[in-house]
Formats: sequence, C-alpha cells, structure tokens
Amino acid sequence: MIRISGAKLSEKRLIRKVERACFKEVGQDNFFVVDLSVVDGETIREFNNTTRGVDKVTDVLSFPCFDKLSLPIGQSRFSACDYDGKRVMLGSIMICRERAQEQATEFGHSYARELGFLTCHGLLHLLGFDHIEKDDEEIMTAHQRGVMAITKLLK
Repeated sequence: MIRISGAKLSEKRLIRKVERACFKEVGQDNFFVVDLSVVDGETIREFNNTTRGVDKVTDVLSFPCFDKLSLPIGQSRFSACDYDGKRVMLGSIMICRERAQEQATEFGHSYARELGFLTCHGLLHLLGFDHIEKDDEEIMTAHQRGVMAITKLLK
C-alpha cells in the first residue's frame, strides 16, 4: 500500500498502477507500506543535501527501511517490531515533479511514462535492488522494463 502525498489524482492512479505491476514483476506479495511524496525541486534538493551530501535537485530519492531483501519474502521473516500484523513499513520515496517533467521532455516521452519509471525505480530500491554493480544494474533494469511493459508505459 502506498500512502501518497503531494500528487494529483491522475498521478496517484498511475503510482498505484505501477505499484501493483512492480510487486507482480518481482513475484512479491504486497503486505508493505510505502510513503511516496511528489515534491518540488527545492524540497528534494534539501533532502538530497541533508541525506547524501549532494546539493542539487534530483529526480527520485529512496529511503529503504531494510538492507537488501531476499525476494520473495514472507511476513514471518519480519520481527514483531517491523510487522504490525497487517503491514511492514518498507520505506519512503520522494519524486520531484519538476525534474520528472524536464526529463520527460529531454527523453522525448510523456510525463506519465517518466513518473511511472521513477516510481518503479524507487520501489525497486526499497525492495533491495541496486545498480551500483553491473550485474545488479542488469537485474534492476530488466525488472524496470518488465514493470513498464506491464503498465504499458514502455514507450
């Protein structure tokens, strides 16, 4: 379940569609909670500077609650302090609307496609995927393509 703030209704619908596709793509039951905020450039710049020491606007930030998860993972693998009997807090995502709009123009596709991609990218990070090492990047990229195909946002 994604708790969304700062998003328009059409953005919320798209984010939820991507959420469903992302969990389907990785074969994971969704008993998680994610906080996702769509913010302006200054807000994400401040968070990027505070959390990563990078004083610039970025497109997406992910704040996972767990290190790399081994998927699929069941509820029983979480401690009582992480699992409330219904949901596990997976983490938070911030997406910069301005940067997403700029990148959509830059890459020649729709804002919906870019927002969907950034949502997918952030969710995969919360689920433990990374792109630092080449092998990990290939796995994450394949999942991103799968999600974008499921949601029909690939173009």
